[in-house]
Amino acid sequence: MKKRYVLIPAYKPEETLLSFIQALEERNLSVIVVNDGSGEEYLPLFQKMEDHTGVKLIQLAQNQGKGAALKAGLSYLQTLDGNFQIITVDADGQHSLQDTLFLLEEGEEHENCLLLGSRTQSGSSPLRSRLGNAITRKVFSLTTGVPIRDTQTGLRCFGKELIPDLLAIPGNRYEYEMNVLLEFARAGIPILEYPIETIYLNDNAGSHFDTVKDSFRIYGQILKFISTSLLSFLLDFLLYSLCFAYTGQIFLSNAIARILSLHANFFLNKNFVFAKRQVVHTEDFGGTHGKTHAPFRDYISYLGLALFLFLINSLLLSGIVNSLNINAYFAKILTELALFLFSYYVQKNLIFNHRENEGRNHVTESPC
Repeated sequence: MKKRYVLIPAYKPEETLLSFIQALEERNLSVIVVNDGSGEEYLPLFQKMEDHTGVKLIQLAQNQGKGAALKAGLSYLQTLDGNFQIITVDADGQHSLQDTLFLLEEGEEHENCLLLGSRTQSGSSPLRSRLGNAITRKVFSLTTGVPIRDTQTGLRCFGKELIPDLLAIPGNRYEYEMNVLLEFARAGIPILEYPIETIYLNDNAGSHFDTVKDSFRIYGQILKFISTSLLSFLLDFLLYSLCFAYTGQIFLSNAIARILSLHANFFLNKNFVFAKRQVVHTEDFGGTHGKTHAPFRDYISYLGLALFLFLINSLLLSGIVNSLNINAYFAKILTELALFLFSYYVQKNLIFNHRENEGRNHVTESPC
């Protein structure tokens, strides 16, 4: 059996974390606790944790966020010799000892995968948690085409081989865990879900999740796509309006506007929204370490999509104006909105998606 490490990022934890750590030690698990700048008043509690022989305490001088705390622990683990398993556990009591041990057991059989302990939300769950999970689940499915039931779970198990990939992923706060799922889905690294108990202590009072700030970070990619699409649309609409006012020709005006605006949209999406991360190159997934993705291929694929969307857009635009007698400027707005989600899905999953193994199943659910 491989050595097993439990990594716990902790910010202002409760006393109950100490008893959980003791239970982990009794099962011969090595524990790494990262104090994410909790403050002087919490030092006695962390000192009690460090007094246990099986605990490694990492102290961060200032609060840097959950992602930064996880990376601090992973950086330490990367220096250790041998092959081993890691499981991350939240410090707020949301994960039971039984589920932690269960996911570690499953990890023995799935060394090259990311295992998630997924909760099922019910009416008894805090409203903030139900809404947050429902929204992020839909956003994740939209941005990757991969359905995951619990994108916010902190109970995650993986092998040492994935540490370099995890350290390369951006994000220092709650958005980091979402970024991990996004990058792994894009890279074709298998993500497996296993049902676990849903636990919220004191209506999830121990959570330090900032609903506004952290939600904005989590939804960053889709918000960036919306903003770049809006800029491209405004440019496209301005050019279309000028050309139509001058020529009175719908198809010609639409063509000129699209040719000029699509290059701006391609540049923004390629370099700002779907910028490729180095995380996708891992020797342990198909033996294609260091494979590059040609920008010219992205460009040709994007032109193909742009041509297809232009033809559909022009047909819809002409049909709406001629058949329904709708104002040509208003009709332009309607057709652009109609094709927005389709364009996003194709760009995200077909054009700017640099997977190493196209045929790999991205998410596999365990029998429930």
